[in-house]
Amino acid sequence: MMKLRKILLLSGIICTMLVFLGYSSSYGTQFKSGGNFFFPDTSIIDDDLIIAGQNLKLDGTIGGDLISGSRYLVQNGLITGSLNSAAQNLEVLGVVNGSVRGFAQNININGQINQNLIAFCSALNIRPDAAIEKDVTAFGGEMTLDGRIGGDLKGSVGTLVITGEVGRDVSITATNITLMPTAKILGNFKYKSVKPAKVESGASISGETVWTKQEAKKGKESAGLFTAKSLITKTLFLLALMITGIVISLVCKKNAYLAKQAVSESFLKSMGLGFVFMVCIPIAILILLFTVIGIPLAVIALFAYVILIYVAKIPVAAFVGDKILKFLGKQGEPPLIWSMILGLFVLTILLNIPYLEWLIYFVVLFTGFGAILLSQKRSAG
Repeated sequence: MMKLRKILLLSGIICTMLVFLGYSSSYGTQFKSGGNFFFPDTSIIDDDLIIAGQNLKLDGTIGGDLISGSRYLVQNGLITGSLNSAAQNLEVLGVVNGSVRGFAQNININGQINQNLIAFCSALNIRPDAAIEKDVTAFGGEMTLDGRIGGDLKGSVGTLVITGEVGRDVSITATNITLMPTAKILGNFKYKSVKPAKVESGASISGETVWTKQEAKKGKESAGLFTAKSLITKTLFLLALMITGIVISLVCKKNAYLAKQAVSESFLKSMGLGFVFMVCIPIAILILLFTVIGIPLAVIALFAYVILIYVAKIPVAAFVGDKILKFLGKQGEPPLIWSMILGLFVLTILLNIPYLEWLIYFVVLFTGFGAILLSQKRSAG
């Protein structure tokens, strides 16, 4: 019991060390966490900013990258580097000289992005004043393009509506695609869907249009075979994670309970912290790999990092199962193991919702990762 607990605690300590070691070369990197943050237009941060909070509003200038985890993020200033954000709602109204990578429920772009946009979200809206100089890669439910994309548009969405301009090719998979009369595609239009796209009169496509029809079920037998294989695979993965969760809950009960409590009491903080660490740690590991003395530590940290990613679902599952059991009338504190098992079953279903599975996956992953680190801190304290 103590050995496993020490391994988990060591993993958290190593990860923490790596973040600060990896960013030591940037000298003045600033770390902030708490409730609400507002940076007025007069504020200037000459370094990278790593921040986790409830509501973030940036009107000032960041002379590096912004890495954030929050409920709401409104960027209305200037970021000379890139923006990496996990949030419920993300709005980019200002200028980002680098790329924007967003994991959110809703992403609204009405500013300027001088590199690429990568979005995992339920709804992506690129407004009329938005200008994205290079590529947009989107995975989610709905996407509306009213502004301008200088490069390619690619990804997989549920519904796509284009009224603006794509500077090069469109290569997309979607259920419904509509090109409005003002739509302009200056390259090829290649898409995959069950039915042809609706192209309104006036829409312009400079290159070739290629429609790949999504394969329909060839028959009950082959469809049933595919479903059976998929079901068996998912069941095996689910059982393996359940066994892992049961072992952790029995051997390291206090830490497992604290991780579930961290999700319940500090959901956004856990998600923000998890996002920050998951982005920073690989960078730190790469930096350490270039130093001879740092290679052993980098290998150990990479191993710990992979383990934490694998078990990250467990505290979130315990939280979800706990809420469901209490909703069903369970009196008192539900058993941790049963909460975890029920929660893992429910998460498995949620992670198979079309177009939302990646968003849900990243929310669960970031939150669970952060909750584990918070639990180790509380246990050590």
